[in-house]
Amino acid sequence: MVRRARFAAAFTFQYSKRPGTPAAQLDGQLPKAVVQERYERLIALQEQISLEANRALVGQAVEVLVATGEGRKDTVTARMSGRARDGRLVHFTAGQPRVRPGDVITTKVTEAAPHHLIADAGVLTHRRTRAGDAHTAGQPGRAVGLGMPGVGLPVSAAKPGGCR
Repeated sequence: MVRRARFAAAFTFQYSKRPGTPAAQLDGQLPKAVVQERYERLIALQEQISLEANRALVGQAVEVLVATGEGRKDTVTARMSGRARDGRLVHFTAGQPRVRPGDVITTKVTEAAPHHLIADAGVLTHRRTRAGDAHTAGQPGRAVGLGMPGVGLPVSAAKPGGCR
């Protein structure tokens, strides 16, 4: 199924018995060695598919929302990182002008790996954003209200002075 579906990426894990659950008592549980071997085959296949899909993007321009903390080696490689519109991790060389986390850039993919893209062609376009402004100012962005009701009196209706 994975070969036919050709997922861009897959977050996989091995099933483990949870004591007290009906599934832990089912007949036909597989030995750990069989589970491990199947898991390793699945991971190898998915990495091959992901690498092929990422290699198809080499030479293409991608739009990236710049982030902070996405790339573990950004300081070592002098790259910044962010996510493309489809969620792929992109490591890119920022150069000038100053690119900030929260900004949106366009860059050209130069290399591919199973779990990320590398774009060392420089920044083609750079759109400064309010999120980038907030990052530069050291302020968190304004939270989005969900319309959740509060408990008790509104702050404006509370009367100081306690009970009468």
